[in-house]
Amino acid sequence: MSLLKKLKTIYSDVEIKAILNYGDGSESSCILAFDDANKVIELLEILRLHHSYEIADMISGSYNICSCDNCATNVFDDETHSANSGDQRICTTCRQDEYRWSDQRDTYIHEDDFEEDEDDDYDCDPYNGVYNYETNVLDHLSFQRTANERQQEIKGKKLMYGGVELEVERRRNCRDDISEHINDQVLDGFAICKSDGSLDNGFEIVTAPSTYAMHKKNWSKFFEDKLCMEGLKGWSTDTAGLHIHFSRNALTPSEIGKILIFINDQTNNDFINEIAGRSSDQWAKKSPKKITDALRSSDKYEAINTSHSNTIELRIFRSNVSKHGFFRVLEFGFALTDFVKCTSLALTSLHYKSFHRFMARPENKSTYPNLCAWLIRKGHINGKPSRSISEQEELTSTATN
Repeated sequence: MSLLKKLKTIYSDVEIKAILNYGDGSESSCILAFDDANKVIELLEILRLHHSYEIADMISGSYNICSCDNCATNVFDDETHSANSGDQRICTTCRQDEYRWSDQRDTYIHEDDFEEDEDDDYDCDPYNGVYNYETNVLDHLSFQRTANERQQEIKGKKLMYGGVELEVERRRNCRDDISEHINDQVLDGFAICKSDGSLDNGFEIVTAPSTYAMHKKNWSKFFEDKLCMEGLKGWSTDTAGLHIHFSRNALTPSEIGKILIFINDQTNNDFINEIAGRSSDQWAKKSPKKITDALRSSDKYEAINTSHSNTIELRIFRSNVSKHGFFRVLEFGFALTDFVKCTSLALTSLHYKSFHRFMARPENKSTYPNLCAWLIRKGHINGKPSRSISEQEELTSTATN
């Protein structure tokens, strides 16, 4: 069935005219105004099925659609409400029927989780500088970018921000006040330590949303700190992971869809597990994906968590508190967002070998030196690692951290 015939089974002639002329500057392009999010999603699926990607991308850019994290109903973003300190986006119906406003937490809380007598110390440090798990990092920290990047943003450029959640466990000799040390001295103004119920005797270090340049600058302080390196561990645990949140507004729905396909494609599985350092079905489940899955909310514990309204969360990595091991993973995340911006929707373009060819470009070798050094050492790309990257240092520190 042709695209036109398929559209005629669902939409009026006026709507079809607006769809097919969308974005060309004509008067008809201004009357496309669907009031049903499911109708827009259905339209995008039809357009992409018929390879009308340009029209689909223009329309999806005009309609910010998300799934209610409580009932999974598809709604427009401006019809949702923040809940659980920003971890959820809920529809108006759920807000009215199932949620209550918490003055103490300054957010909507589900009836099942709401406590009438809320703890006055909700957001205080219950254990030597460790904030409550539900603390919103943006209540304490602001977005981080360089002065030059700020000027670019003022001029309209959408910067890619990444928020890192590094889970760590304490060693036996770890100081009790290590989290206060991190908050107040090592990563002051860049990250805070929060509790995490999945850890045995640890916490997670959560950064402000930051550009790649700011991550490289600030995390170096952490790896140069003797107390942190001697008192914390990540790789050599069965509990700790490393998650990275990336800005939704710096990616198109198609680009998010390509990330979903690349990470979840069975063909790429061995490479993804190798670079992640684990294959966790409990915390980062993988399943086949398609481009349109970018418009749907995923389960929280999938390899790519799309349930947040402002970010997508890459959850695949094992924790790593070795300098080169950590930066390798961080660089992979940012490099992946670059990769999907310059590759097509063809499955062959989303093959791990296509990513290898992308990373073999000279500009990417210099931008992502730790990742490229690892790819060279593993035989994925040719060349010599940067002189600043010591293979022996990475191998030794990863084995103990």
